[in-house]
Amino acid sequence: MKALSLFSLMVVALAACGGSRLAPRVEAPQDPEPVVVPEPAPAPAQPTTDIVITTGVHGNEPSGWLVQDQLFALGFNVFGPCNPWGIQNNKRELEDGTDLNRAFAWEGYAEVDAVKKFLEENPPGLLLDLHEDPNGTGAYLIQNGPDDDIARAIIDALKDEFEFDPEPRSVITGENGLVKPTLQQLRGLLFLKVYGLAVYAWANYACTAIVVECPGAWPEDKRKRYQLRVCEVAREIYAARR
Repeated sequence: MKALSLFSLMVVALAACGGSRLAPRVEAPQDPEPVVVPEPAPAPAQPTTDIVITTGVHGNEPSGWLVQDQLFALGFNVFGPCNPWGIQNNKRELEDGTDLNRAFAWEGYAEVDAVKKFLEENPPGLLLDLHEDPNGTGAYLIQNGPDDDIARAIIDALKDEFEFDPEPRSVITGENGLVKPTLQQLRGLLFLKVYGLAVYAWANYACTAIVVECPGAWPEDKRKRYQLRVCEVAREIYAARR
C-alpha cells in the first residue's frame, strides 16, 4: 500500500493595527496521520481477440462453460453457452431435439445464428470448442485444419498432466490423443451439409479449429482444470508462432 504525502501550505496573516503591535503567534499544526490510499484494482486482461473459445454446445458437457468466467479473466475471447437450454436442463440437444453440433449448415436455429454473429464480429485465428466425451476414457483433441500441428504440440505439452486416449474415435480414429481429419474428409462434411461449429469456423475463417474433449467421468475439478490448461497452453504456442 502507498502513503500519500500531504503538503500543507500555511499562510499566516499579520494584522498591524498600529506601530510595533504584532498579531498573536500562531502555532504550526502537527503533521497529520498519513492517508492510506488503496492500490488500484488490476485492470482486466486484454482479450486475445483472435483466439476464440466456445462453450456449452452440448448441455450435458458443462466443464467448459463452468470455467467461462475464469477464461474471461485470463483475457480470452469467449462465447457461451452456445446451447443455454441444454446447459439449464443437462441435455445434449437443443429443446427441439436437434444436435446443435450438426446444424451449422442449416437455417432456422437462433443458437446457430448467435454463434455465427459472434464469429463474424470476432474473426478467429484459432478456435477452441470446449466439450466432454461422456463415454471417453482419455482426453483428446479433434483438429480441423490439416496443415497445422498445434494440437499435437498442445498434447505434448500436457501429456504429463493428463491422460490422453491412445486411440480416440470421432468420425475417424486418431492416435495418441489426436483426431485429425484430412482436407478431403472435411470437404466431404461440407458437401453433406452436416457439420458443427469447429468445421464451420475452419471453412469460413481459414483458421485452425480444435474440438477439446475430456472424459465426462473425470471429476469436475479435473475436467475444469483440463479445459483451462488446454486454453492456456494453446495461447502460449499460438503466440510464440506469430
